Amino acid sequence: MINLALKKRFTAIDIGTDSIKGVRFERKGRRLFIDRVAMKHLPHDSIIDGSIVDLAVVSNRLNELVQELNCKKDKIITTIPNNNLIIRNMELPAMADDNRLAEAIKWESEDHLPFPVESAVEDFKILSREDNKVQVLLVATKRDVVDNIMDAFERISLIPSVMNIQPMALLSIAEYQNLIDDTVAIIDIGAAGTRVVIGDNRNIYLSRNIDIGGSEFTRVIMEEDKLNYNEADNVKKRNGIPEEEEEEMSLELAISQIATTGLGESHNLVLLARNLAEQIERSLDYYNMKYRRNIEKVFISGGGIKLKRLKNIIEDRLGRELLSLDPYFNVGVRKGSDLRPEEFAVAIGLGISEVLPDEG
Repeated sequence: MINLALKKRFTAIDIGTDSIKGVRFERKGRRLFIDRVAMKHLPHDSIIDGSIVDLAVVSNRLNELVQELNCKKDKIITTIPNNNLIIRNMELPAMADDNRLAEAIKWESEDHLPFPVESAVEDFKILSREDNKVQVLLVATKRDVVDNIMDAFERISLIPSVMNIQPMALLSIAEYQNLIDDTVAIIDIGAAGTRVVIGDNRNIYLSRNIDIGGSEFTRVIMEEDKLNYNEADNVKKRNGIPEEEEEEMSLELAISQIATTGLGESHNLVLLARNLAEQIERSLDYYNMKYRRNIEKVFISGGGIKLKRLKNIIEDRLGRELLSLDPYFNVGVRKGSDLRPEEFAVAIGLGISEVLPDEG
């Protein structure tokens, strides 16, 4: 179901660690249509731990993307980085006055935040009111994280109307495609890290950031083979993660592999992939223990899933199939668009979250 009150055209922009993705949407009656997509790559270390370090470079690339999308006059939707993003379920006494409830949530959130509430930006969603209790979904991050993102937009005289969160954007794709019958998990593997989101049509039960993403695999190759970042990244994309039986290859074969592929002690890539798979498994197990409910489906997205064999290693650890989350399904797309479903999931999800009822 489409929110018909939304402006006819709007643009979602996702500023990631290694690139900026933008999607311009058009609402045609009750159907959502993607008019244009664009991506601008960022130099290595322009953004570190979710913080824009080189504001001039990032804002220039952002401006190039806006010009390509021709979206200067659109409603702009963006997102904050997963770093320092706090998502919690809270229960409070029922209150008739929503202003009093908002104030109570602010002070109650002190126990849930790893930083002072005075330095936080918070939002909340009321999940239910029953038995004189209010169930609330709290979302919070540091104010300087929001200011950092806004600075890049303000430099090009563009102010986003909406700043959503990536877990909500990903779940919105599944909801829009009618993929959620019960609780689902989405594993989004980006450059800087991996986000595990567990939720349904009304709530986010768990959102955990794991500090292993595509860049970590690149760094392993950099250190082992004494390459710069771009060289190591190309080796990673070309070779992926080696077969696990290669860990016990002969010395002669190992030397031959290094000489022909440029890949050094490849067992470290396997160990890193196993570590990521184990941490994903712990996240799913934590949900199962806390809520005593099974996860119906597990989806996977993000540019990191293009790394050869990574998906297989995670599936082997979890003992279940990982379903691809195709953000373009059930959305009209202009012919000739450069479709990269793994990398545009968050940006498309940001747009979809705006047209779903009761989102925002």
